[in-house]
Amino acid sequence: MPQGKLKVKTKLPAKTKPKKKAKGPAVSKRGNRPVAPKKQKHQETQKLKKIITKAVNEAMEDDLRARALEGKKSLVSKKSTSGKAKGSQKKT
Repeated sequence: MPQGKLKVKTKLPAKTKPKKKAKGPAVSKRGNRPVAPKKQKHQETQKLKKIITKAVNEAMEDDLRARALEGKKSLVSKKSTSGKAKGSQKKT
């Protein structure tokens, strides 16, 4: 149950007219310049992030491998990711 009196809504006098804002043309800061596609930027940044992550992970693996094998003989050889292993073989 409501407590107290109901609020009375006020009305504007009949003499006043509602004011309408005149909207102008939309302002474009860009002008007539072409918009570069965003997908290329995102692809480039993702490629860069992937390369950085790969390099950091490889360095961390090398460090961990060195710590684990301090003074011990390595039984597992690391796979070479560079093309040095292919080019060093002699053809006869």
